[in-house]
Amino acid sequence: MPVSSATSSDTSALAAGSPDFAALCRIARDLLDMPFACLWQGDHVGLAGSDDGTFGRSVAAALQTGLPPDDPASPLLVLGDTRDGPALAKLSGIAGEERVRFLAVLKVPVPAACHLEPCRLAVFDTRPRDFDADQRRRLLDLGTLAGQALQLSWQAELARLQETEFRLLAETSTDTIVRGNLEGIRLYISPSVRALLGYEPEELIGHRAIDIVHPDDRESFGALMAEIRAGKLETGASEVRQRHKDGHWVWMEASVRLTHDPATGAANGYVASVRDIQRRKQAESHLEYLASHDTLTGLANRAVFDRRLAEAVLQAQRDGRRFALFCMDIDGFKRINDTFGHQAGDAVLREAARRFQAAIGDDDTAVRLGGDEFALIRMLDNTDAAVSVTTMAGRLIDAMARPILFRAHEIQATLSIGIALAPQDGLDVDQILSAADRALYAAKLGGRNTYRFASR
Repeated sequence: MPVSSATSSDTSALAAGSPDFAALCRIARDLLDMPFACLWQGDHVGLAGSDDGTFGRSVAAALQTGLPPDDPASPLLVLGDTRDGPALAKLSGIAGEERVRFLAVLKVPVPAACHLEPCRLAVFDTRPRDFDADQRRRLLDLGTLAGQALQLSWQAELARLQETEFRLLAETSTDTIVRGNLEGIRLYISPSVRALLGYEPEELIGHRAIDIVHPDDRESFGALMAEIRAGKLETGASEVRQRHKDGHWVWMEASVRLTHDPATGAANGYVASVRDIQRRKQAESHLEYLASHDTLTGLANRAVFDRRLAEAVLQAQRDGRRFALFCMDIDGFKRINDTFGHQAGDAVLREAARRFQAAIGDDDTAVRLGGDEFALIRMLDNTDAAVSVTTMAGRLIDAMARPILFRAHEIQATLSIGIALAPQDGLDVDQILSAADRALYAAKLGGRNTYRFASR
């Protein structure tokens, strides 16, 4: 086994994180007025001697392998003269012309929880010696200090390994790990923030996360972080947009946990795990779009129409707010399909929807109900309701009057409109719908490409 030696003028090179065994040996040698001292634990050995080290190293090597079994009753073995210990007389480096005559060996006390190899501290001399009670006490005290040093070294090494593992987890995680204080200042950000937001960690450390949160999300995010920092919430989650370094917004989900000082239990900051949810948000947005829009024309669908009409009726019942319901059919749509094919019919429907959208106002709701049936809900001001409705009907009919180009064909399509007004044509959904349908039927009977009011 390798042995590190030290004289009064040099120090052994020891493994990183381990106590300085040679220094402990020098203290033992000087404290007990001995020419030699050695300390070993497995392959790790320290030595202090008064010679060039050859004799001391040979004795240390012999002691490492040749000591008798430990006496459970006493951690300290003392031989004033090794001739009295026949088992030791056979050890290499002890028998011979130059031999050990005095030996004291102490089993260094180390807590079992540390799971360390046994450690021994020995002092020896080439002549017999007495070893009084005071010297025994000093050696025992020194052994206690050596054991504490080993325990601290083990704890430090354990902490270093744990830190290495935690850092590996943080720095290789696809989630971005953030450590912040109670003021919201970020103290650590894992490297994955480069992929998430385009920043180097150092660019964000020392700043608050809310500084780059989207204005629409700032209030809710700030409220969550305030509750976390105040100790009102131990954990919380938030979906927010943060500004990428190149300027665009990134949807992310942050799971935040309050942290506490292990000694006092007082809140001392937070840890957050942040992940990109851009694709999920895009998928959710697409699903929401599909649930509320007609896939062919992009207009609102029947579900939106039912909800929007119910809301308009409720406003009319509660506040007297007036509105108009337009029910619209494309005239001769079956003929268009039969003449030019269904692809042409789809093109006409898409173009009709585009023209409707261009003609209506921001507060109007245009809907495709199915087939060639469309509807429009228009909220009205009390002052110019009739003019507003008539003007809109004319605008829609004029928009459809222009030919629609499909491949090499110019397709002519016209529009018939039936209009019901609330409250005069009814104050519930079925009444208004029925009135608008009657008006549409009247427009078709009147020659198509026109509009009719239900109450005229």
